[in-house]
Amino acid sequence: MRVIGPALLLAPLALAVSCAIAQTEDPFAALAQETRPLATRWQTDYTGSLELGLAYVSDDNFMFGQYNGLHEDGVKLIGNFNWNSFSNADSYWQASLTDLGLDTREGRIVWGLREKLRITAEFDSQLQVRNNSGSTPFRGKDNLTLPADWVSGLYSADFDALQASSQQFDRELERDHYSLAISAALTDNWQLDGSVSYEDKQGTGDIGGAIYIDASSGDAALLPAPVDYRTTELDLGLAYSGGKLNLDGRLAWSDFDNKDDLLSWQNPYSAYGSAVRYPAGTGGLGVAPDNTHSSARLSGTYLFSSTARLQFDGSYSLTEQDQDFLDYTVNPQLNISEPLPRNNLGGEVATTTFNGDLVLRPLPRLTAKASYRLRDRDYDKPRDGYRYAPGDGGDQSRSALTVYNTSNDLQSQTAGLELSYRLPKHSRLRLEIEGEQIERENAAVEETEETRITGGFRFRPWQTLQGNLEVAYYNRAADTYQWDQSYYALRDAELINATPDNQRYLNHPQLSQYYLSNRERSEVKLDVSYLPLNRWSINLNLLWREDDYDKSELGLTDSDWQRVHASASYTAGDDLTFSVYGGLDRYESSQSSRAFRGGQEKNAFEIYPPLPQASDPARNWDIDAEDDSLSLGASANWQMRDDLELEANYSFIDTSASQDFKTFGAADLQPQDLPEVETRQHQLGLMGTWHMREALSLKLEYQYFRYDSDDWAWQDVQSNTVGKVLTFGERNPNETIHYMGASVLYRWQ
Repeated sequence: MRVIGPALLLAPLALAVSCAIAQTEDPFAALAQETRPLATRWQTDYTGSLELGLAYVSDDNFMFGQYNGLHEDGVKLIGNFNWNSFSNADSYWQASLTDLGLDTREGRIVWGLREKLRITAEFDSQLQVRNNSGSTPFRGKDNLTLPADWVSGLYSADFDALQASSQQFDRELERDHYSLAISAALTDNWQLDGSVSYEDKQGTGDIGGAIYIDASSGDAALLPAPVDYRTTELDLGLAYSGGKLNLDGRLAWSDFDNKDDLLSWQNPYSAYGSAVRYPAGTGGLGVAPDNTHSSARLSGTYLFSSTARLQFDGSYSLTEQDQDFLDYTVNPQLNISEPLPRNNLGGEVATTTFNGDLVLRPLPRLTAKASYRLRDRDYDKPRDGYRYAPGDGGDQSRSALTVYNTSNDLQSQTAGLELSYRLPKHSRLRLEIEGEQIERENAAVEETEETRITGGFRFRPWQTLQGNLEVAYYNRAADTYQWDQSYYALRDAELINATPDNQRYLNHPQLSQYYLSNRERSEVKLDVSYLPLNRWSINLNLLWREDDYDKSELGLTDSDWQRVHASASYTAGDDLTFSVYGGLDRYESSQSSRAFRGGQEKNAFEIYPPLPQASDPARNWDIDAEDDSLSLGASANWQMRDDLELEANYSFIDTSASQDFKTFGAADLQPQDLPEVETRQHQLGLMGTWHMREALSLKLEYQYFRYDSDDWAWQDVQSNTVGKVLTFGERNPNETIHYMGASVLYRWQ
């Protein structure tokens, strides 16, 4: 994010530097002859530039500074450096450093031999800041403990020492990325390139954990989660460029290393036995496992003739994970009679892709493209049964409750034909037909087939008006929905045989997963550009999309998306440009579900009264959701004088989300509509650049940022508001930030 502010504190420095430069009769004579924007001029006319200054942020924040390093109040250093040298006829140097005073600094240095060799070294530091207004009673990093005076209880409201023992913590993630790349021309036709990179990501995130015997009633807590990742990547490529044939082959390898294996936390609740409740009880979560990934890719183009060419791109990759398993539970006093079936997963996932296009021009105005796409994902891992200890809250489960790991193989094939016909006046008609078939393993639907038909018309009736209209229709058909497939894939035969066949499901049999369901999609897009006058440009973008899940009784049943975006720009002359834009997005969806208990109430197939809950449509509930987003903005650039440039920009974003519930007669189902959630963001930026000398400029910047939200999930919700969930108690973002900065920019030739 580029930000701005007053810089009077640097004015004496600017004057001192300017006095040290040799005076001319007219110090602005060169500027009067050259009015190109400074950003363009110093990149092309100067060997280098150095920018130094100071900036001030008015307050701590986590929305304004979420990604730009400006999350803390106080004074910051502005530091940017660019340099290049092409003085040697054979070799050249380039170097740049940006944001030197922030945690988002980055740098790059390049050395090369013209058209022969290029070596690039880079570093990139990033910082992500999340809502830091919450607090937690937990201490430590990967082994979280509670203070010695902690007061336990059955519910979070019973934690009498919570407020006194809670402390704020930083939810920040720092990333440092280093890379070295080389590109070399071996011959006129062969090019070699390779790179090696290393990334270190550290900080604190968040995760939810629970201790339980029955997952429907766990003792839960939000936990600060450590992040300590290392990623190493290697890449090697060889490219061939011939008269008709062009090839690019590439090998890649990466290694992900998580320095933490386990996140454990002391149980703050007093439920369950002495081995589980506070202070002896502990919960544990496995974190992201170490893994390696290797891949090979080949892409290319072959020109048969001026009217026929073949394009292809294929790859094969293998991901492996064999990190040692953790124990069934972190509570040593719980009874574990059967050990893990193996020490590690020993799993592999092989992914194969292929994209091929044959492009023909059988007639001068007609172009045809036949395409084929393949994506194949193959799991290779042993299938074992795991007798887990439920939620670190009880002894190892009985053998009937053994859970099995499953494979989720997937193969997708798509074939398509596209015809494009060129019309007079730079217009073009396009028709594309695609058919996709996806086969899945251990999914509720084994196969889905989708037909996609798209028609397009690119038009330009006049020199000042051009546009593109696109109309599409998608129809996805699914096999018979096998609602019991996931139950059979996960559960043990002993439990399956003991369960009535009308209860062998995880999701209600009438609830269809949206990506496996029959769906009809209709879509219309229109993009128009209009130049009513020489100095005006107007753009309009429209989108309408409707999804109808016409065979789904429960689950997502329909959704709609409408978008209207417009922009206009005006150029008053060589020294003034102005632009405005606005956009409205609306997304609406409807979904249904059914409320029911287990046991006898889980029978979903009874048709005669009295109906069990799972069979009773009167226990259905619907939710209609609507999300709206409004964005407005304007910007202006004014070359007020030859030596003075001014910039201004403003943006406004308003989002709202509402959810309306409806039930169908069950007396014990009386849901309330959730409150509407609305967020607003205002951002104003002003910047001025005074070219004091040909080689010296003074920049003043100011930015105003205003953000507020009324999310009900945070509004007046304390850490112990929810009875069985200990939260962070964050507040809604409500920020008013002023950023001010001033810097001196010096350029040399």
